[in-house]
Amino acid sequence: MLADLPIAQIRHFLLVAEHGGFHAAAGKACRTQPAISKSVQALEDRLGGMLLEPGRRSVLTPLGRECLPYLRELVSHHDRTAIAMSAFVRKDCGALTIAAIAAAAANWLPQRVAEYQRDFPGVAIRLLDDNSRNVERMVLAAQVDFGIGSTVSDKPHIVFEPLMDDLFGLVCSRNHPLATCQQLRWSALEGLPLLGTTAHRQLEAWPQQAKWLQRPVLQVDTMLTLLALLDANVGVTVLAKKGIPTMLAERLAFVPLVHPRRVRRFGILRLAGQSLSPAAQAMVDRLHLHANAMIDPVS
Repeated sequence: MLADLPIAQIRHFLLVAEHGGFHAAAGKACRTQPAISKSVQALEDRLGGMLLEPGRRSVLTPLGRECLPYLRELVSHHDRTAIAMSAFVRKDCGALTIAAIAAAAANWLPQRVAEYQRDFPGVAIRLLDDNSRNVERMVLAAQVDFGIGSTVSDKPHIVFEPLMDDLFGLVCSRNHPLATCQQLRWSALEGLPLLGTTAHRQLEAWPQQAKWLQRPVLQVDTMLTLLALLDANVGVTVLAKKGIPTMLAERLAFVPLVHPRRVRRFGILRLAGQSLSPAAQAMVDRLHLHANAMIDPVS
């Protein structure tokens, strides 16, 4: 069975070896000489051999000389490890990987990332944007620290922490005839050149509204392509409001769909029963704080 070697006892032995005796070692350690002697003796008992010569306790035994470089390395490794772990806790270093739906990745998340990097420049951040299904998949596979998206399943291994609600509406070019409407009924979608997207799956829970999205003139897989087609006035689509990138807000119109109003709720997705790293927890805390400060947070 391996001996359990307390770091404090090893430090005391190293002080004796490096400073030539117990008196000098006691002064360096701010301990009494008997306390240092007792500590070194306890280390010898754990090792099962003498490190210092009996009667000449400032002289290393052959075992002491052999063990000296290993004990030095053990203390050095301990200190390096302690420093590294403390840095993780302080967020002075480390890595943070987040999977987020495009609405978050392109809109309000960049500002949170900028603030985080300013406060914790030593943490390397990786941001992956995808749809909610793939965000959940990455969380389940532990490929990311946490995800930002909507719930797409009731898997018990996923914990969902709501951030905010996002209203669904018609999205179209500013040049489209409906762009100036204050609001629209869902039935107004009938006959429009609808651009289909995976985001429409979020409305499957409401069949009366989802039925208006069943015959798109074009199915689009990526948000970038969808936004380009909308900007070119190829068609219209239905998105949650925060799905429109800020950079396109002046070129695309959002018209709330009402009677009834439908919202998607999105938030933090993380593995159940598993704590977040200090770096990840710091970001999650910021996201909750930002969501609570917004005009339309989750009620």
